[in-house]
This record gives sequence, C-alpha cells and structure tokens, in this order.
Amino acid sequence: MSAHKISKSQYLKGLQCPKSLWLYRHRKDLAPEITPDKQALFFTGSVIGELAKQYFAGGVEVTNDYWDVQSAVDATKGYIKRGEDTIFEATALHPIDGGYSRIDILKRVEGSDEWDLIEVKGSTSVKDYHYDDMAFQYHVFHAAGYKIRNCQMMLLDNAYIRIGEIDPKAIFKIEDITSQVLAKQAETEAVSGQLGYILERKEEPKVSIGTRCFTPFECDYRPYCWARVPDYSVYDVFQKPKAEEIAKLYGLSLEKLPRDVWPSGNKALDLESYLNGQELVDTENIQAFLSELPYPLYFLDYETLMPAIPLFDGTRPFQQIPFQYSLHIQKAPSSPLVHKEFLHQDQSDPRKAFVEKLVQDCGTHGTIIVYNQAFEIARNNELAADFPEYSDNIKAVNERVIDLLVPFRRRWLYHPNQKGSASIKAVLPAFTDLSYDDLEISNGGEAMRQYGAFMSGSLDASFLAALWQDLSVYCEQDTYAMYELLKILKLKAQSSESYFSE
Repeated sequence: MSAHKISKSQYLKGLQCPKSLWLYRHRKDLAPEITPDKQALFFTGSVIGELAKQYFAGGVEVTNDYWDVQSAVDATKGYIKRGEDTIFEATALHPIDGGYSRIDILKRVEGSDEWDLIEVKGSTSVKDYHYDDMAFQYHVFHAAGYKIRNCQMMLLDNAYIRIGEIDPKAIFKIEDITSQVLAKQAETEAVSGQLGYILERKEEPKVSIGTRCFTPFECDYRPYCWARVPDYSVYDVFQKPKAEEIAKLYGLSLEKLPRDVWPSGNKALDLESYLNGQELVDTENIQAFLSELPYPLYFLDYETLMPAIPLFDGTRPFQQIPFQYSLHIQKAPSSPLVHKEFLHQDQSDPRKAFVEKLVQDCGTHGTIIVYNQAFEIARNNELAADFPEYSDNIKAVNERVIDLLVPFRRRWLYHPNQKGSASIKAVLPAFTDLSYDDLEISNGGEAMRQYGAFMSGSLDASFLAALWQDLSVYCEQDTYAMYELLKILKLKAQSSESYFSE
C-alpha cells in the first residue's frame, strides 16, 4: 500500500492541480485560514447532512475521528457483520493506492450483499465535479471488496415548498449517476496512482498557473502561486483558457501584449484606458441617460438571505429572501438627501413587512435607481407572486427602475483604476474617496452570512446591536454610493470633451 493515504477531498484537490495537493501535504505554513464564509458552508453542510439521515430512518453512524481511518474502516465492517442496512459515514480503504473514503450513506440493497453509494450535496443539481467525487468513492469501495450496485447523488429539490416542518422525504431528490461514475474509473485509478508518486517527491512540483487555478473552484494556494502576477494581467482581459494561451506566448503583463491580439469590445476599451492612463467619457450617451431620470430620485439597494433549507412557509431551497433595504431620496436637484431603511430584526419571515414599507417609502412617482437592476427586479417579481395583494404596487415600482450600472457597464464612463470591473466596489473608489475597506461588513456575502447566523440562532445575543449597526452602515453605503456616482455622471456630462471609440 502507498505510504501516502489520500482522502476524497485530497484526490479532488490533486485532480484540479497536483501542486495544490503537494502544498497541502508538505507546506503547512501556507495553509489557508478557515474563513467565516467557509465555516458557514461547513455549518450548512452539517445541517443538510443531519436532515438526510432523517430520510433514512434507523441508520447507524461511524463516529471515529476523521484522521483515524483504520478504526472507521473496522467500525464499518463491524456494523455490516451485525446486519445493519444503512450506515452513515461508512469508510473504506483502497488496499493498493491507499485512497480512503467516507461515503455519506452506504445503503444495502434489500435482500442481497450489494450496496448503493449515496452522497449528499447541498446543491439542486449534479455538478461536473460531483462525478469525480463519486468516481473516487466507487474506486475505493469497489477495491475494498464492496459489491456496488448504484452510485447516487442526494440533492435538494428546488421545487419543494416548505409548509410546516421540513419533510426530509420531500426536500431531497436522488439522481443515479452510476454510468458516469463507471466511465471515469480508468482515469480515477490512473490519477490516484500518480498523486501518490507526486506526494513522495521532496521538491514542489512545477505546474504553470492557468485555468486550473479557478476550476472547479478557486485554489486555496492561488495567492502563493500568483504572487508575481500583476494586479491587472491578461487573465483580466481574456477568458481563462484564452488567457492561458496568451500568457504562454507573450507573458502575463498587458504592457507587452501586441495590438493584433488585443480582445474586442469592452475589454479592448479597458485595455486602452489602462495603457494610456485615460478615462473614457461618452458625453452624449451620459447626457441621454441622465435625461431619463425624473425627480424625485430614490436610490435603492436590497440585502437578501438565501438559506439552503427554507426557513419559512411558502419558500424553496436557496430562495432569496429580502430582509433589508436602504433608500436615499432626493426630491429635487437642490434638495438634501433623506435616508430611509428597513431591517428585519426578528427570527420570522421578513417579506411581508419588507414589501409594506418598501411600497410606502418609494412613493408613486419619480425614478428608482438601483445598481444591477436584474437583482432587485427579480426579487420584486418573486415578492409580487408571493404577496399578490401587493402585486400591482410592486409592478409599479419595477416600472420606475433605472439601472445605474448601464453607463459603467457600457463604458460610457470608465476609469483605468477599475481594471476591467464595473462593479460598484470597483467604480466607487475609482471616482471618489469612498470605499468599503473600513466597513465591518463590506460585501453582500458577509451581510448574508451574518444575518443567516442570526436567523439560525447561532449568533450570540450580545452581538446583535453591533450586527444591526454594521448591516445598516453597509447597506446605506451602497445607496449613498449611487448618489455620489450619479453626481460624477452629471459632472462628466457637462464636459465639452468626449473620448470614446467603438
């Protein structure tokens, strides 16, 4: 047996990039921190896993420490000898390459010595990397002597609507992927062996950066491997596979890029602006955009929760639940800003109260300005469907929405410091002194995570006052940022100069 046992997660890491696996095993000093976002993912996975166990009532669980592989293998065999039909965290060890695997659910085929491998995933569909995941599980269990009939993925059913307590039998769906898993066995066996040899090397493998650094996930070791990559490189102006080709020919720096291989469209404009150190200003289109903004102006932004397991009746897995909005209002060009907000501070469904206050605060006329209107409009459409008594009011709100992202996305105004991004977090510091760097909550993902901790009851009550303050400051910054960016657009529209190329 190989001296280097490889778990399923390590196999997947090595499959994406063997250097990543080598660093994981040999360079503990580079180990990435477990971020709050990753902790939240682990917590969600644990909740989903516990719910899956309820689907298979009467199962037993292997509870040995994760590092104690042999004891877990022995415990699994002990349960089987005892006649158990459903084993959670069943563990097997490959007798040759040392690979080991814990399957979420090992289910006996009734009346036989065959077994089904069932892996639980916190997603609503099978992803490409799930096939590799299960292929390794089959590789190990089959080699360990188990007769495997089927390989199945247990997924959340996004058609499930919660009514009352969660029904484990209804919220999950099971998809068979046996044929795909069997088709991958030759590759899995070959890669498992290769990874064992790589781990035996004393020197770090030489693997070039590229698409593999992002697919299927961004690698934990990208900061290490990309330390010498410019902040704005060929990977920012080309799709990843194309960037990989370009980098091999001309290097990573944009300054060395021949004009005849430049990208087209917006990316060409971004590159020209960056290399020349000049803003792009399309005065005519900016003026046309501004002419479509009748007062009063309402600068609006939402924050949402997206729980894997629905928290409220009438909601589905991963449905976005609005729990907060910020609204800056300017009645006329010379009027002061007025700020209003909504933040639900109870562990209950926030949507109806959200809608009621939104409709009241947005009035009946004027322009509602958002940044990336697809998000707010989609949430409004969902709210209109769930609360039909307010559907006319919500649709009237949607009809007044104007997207402030448009002039920046279309490069009517662009600053070289944006480095290819039209997100508000890139645009704002490029044109103003404002940024999100000093905020306790600085992005929507963090707002979602912290509010989710409150909703799940895992946040200590002593932190609530700080949470409400941090959420309020963050969301208010988003709408104030829109107000400031609109002022910038008005300033540029007054300029007699316009630089823009098709």
